[in-house]
Amino acid sequence: MYQLVQLVAPILISAFKDTSNFNINIMESDKEVISRLKFISKIQKSEKINVKYMIVQSDCLKTSLSRTFFNQCNRQNTLNFIRNTIKNTFEIIQKYSTSNNESEKHVCKNILFDLDQSQKGLVNIKSTYLDDLKVCCDIDTLLQEIDAFLSINKEYYKTNNDGV
Repeated sequence: MYQLVQLVAPILISAFKDTSNFNINIMESDKEVISRLKFISKIQKSEKINVKYMIVQSDCLKTSLSRTFFNQCNRQNTLNFIRNTIKNTFEIIQKYSTSNNESEKHVCKNILFDLDQSQKGLVNIKSTYLDDLKVCCDIDTLLQEIDAFLSINKEYYKTNNDGV
């Protein structure tokens, strides 16, 4: 009987578990990065991000089972998603703020506003993962990076932030 369980268990688990590698490090368009930044800003307390399907899930037993067996997603995927989004946002802001194109400069001030707003979502994500000290420290580090980036770019943000 034990041998039968050893043989059948991996097959059953693999039938339900999504084993495909979801690569969130792919090259993305600026619009997709901006959309993801806005997405992060809208995360509420006790919500988790499913980065594969770009959906928000409440923190409950059903979500835990779903994220473990069916729609495999974990804290590390969430952190990678957030880090990549913030890093790409910094790059877009640097590119757009030095552009000669007035439209890109206008978009830049909107992105700076969205980056500022994303801090609320990050604080909410942190509260969801309070039981994980490392995740909380990683999010604190990201919040400090955002704060430093915004303080460096505050003059551009203030002088160009009319009507946002």
